[in-house]
Amino acid sequence: MKNNKITLGFVLAAVSTILCVVGLVLYKSALMQDSLTNTLLICAAVAGAAALVLAFVLGKEIPNICLIAHAVLIMAAIGISAAPMVNEFGLVYAGLNPKTNLSGYITFAVCACIAWVISIVATFMGVTKKEA
Repeated sequence: MKNNKITLGFVLAAVSTILCVVGLVLYKSALMQDSLTNTLLICAAVAGAAALVLAFVLGKEIPNICLIAHAVLIMAAIGISAAPMVNEFGLVYAGLNPKTNLSGYITFAVCACIAWVISIVATFMGVTKKEA
């Protein structure tokens, strides 16, 4: 890195990127899936990894912009992933299907929401900080 120092935001961005990849794997266990969610999670993981790599190469504001894209893509994936599961939530609530039908999706949603919150915090903290 060029005269830059790694911050807590860098570490949080790395954790968020790892959780995004874990969420992608967990989404495979959801009962009803949407291919757009997979695409958004892959793009979010790439944006998070790009932010980490660019922090080492450039060390300017561009990695922070990549983190914004990372957070937006994770939130879009969470929102879009809920649509195919709405009917299943209703069937479980009515007692027509077992609650275990929701466990895979809920695990994914919790992991993705944690990744999103961490990415928001990392975005506001910044990936790099210029040395004085």
